[in-house]
Amino acid sequence: MELTDRDTLVKILKNYKIFLKKSLGQNFLVNKKIIEKIVEAGNVTKSDVVLEIGAGIGTLTRELAKYVYKVIAVEIDKRFEEILKESLKEFSNVELIFDDILKIELSKIVTTPYKIFGNLPYYISGTFLGEYLKKGPYAQTMVLLLQKEMVERITSKHGTKNFSPLSILLSLMYDFEIITPVPAHFFFPIPEVDSLLVKFSYNPKNQSIKNPELFYKLIKSAFKFRRKYLINNLKSEFRNIPWEDIFSKLNINLKERAENIPIDVYIKISNLVEEYGI
Repeated sequence: MELTDRDTLVKILKNYKIFLKKSLGQNFLVNKKIIEKIVEAGNVTKSDVVLEIGAGIGTLTRELAKYVYKVIAVEIDKRFEEILKESLKEFSNVELIFDDILKIELSKIVTTPYKIFGNLPYYISGTFLGEYLKKGPYAQTMVLLLQKEMVERITSKHGTKNFSPLSILLSLMYDFEIITPVPAHFFFPIPEVDSLLVKFSYNPKNQSIKNPELFYKLIKSAFKFRRKYLINNLKSEFRNIPWEDIFSKLNINLKERAENIPIDVYIKISNLVEEYGI
């Protein structure tokens, strides 16, 4: 059964009387070469445990199951249960979980080391990555299909308009590599935007952060109102801190905005605030 064939996909959906939901970002990959590239990018082995986000009809699930020890496939839409059981019946190494990935505590379904694969809809990608980067457990590798706009957001550097708490957290935990562009017509139904296949490799650079919870709170506060000066955003959240002294010590202009501050400086700010016993 070739699930990357568009006609086959349409026929399966028709047979099971399933209409795809735009609200769930249900755009299925119908290009075999990209499926193969996804698996190849993950450098999977027979000892790997992988978490797949968004199993759909099992297209990527089947390909992963051929090469790994176990696939834990999460799918929010229970309408696909019968299709998945049929398409995966030859594989005994697949565990299906019908739930919302945003509501699942990952530590309860996976243990390290593991890898993450998925075609993440735009509406969950930012939220999922934000929570994942704060809580873990961290995958060795993530191979994700993401909308091009989302990739630009999460991989942005300081000094750019897209620089954000999410791009800071991601940069602190992972190196990234764009594997290949994935045009919209490689999906069914065809979405309005193109995607990118991105590989994230675990490489933590957060060891110098004294208080991670404080750091998360600080960067969130820093970007709360982008048009405000950084110092005003921080003062509104941390009221008893001598911010002028900290900015002077770190040679930060009092009229600087959050997106212009490098990550290493945010770490220094956080560590100085920690010294004040916050």
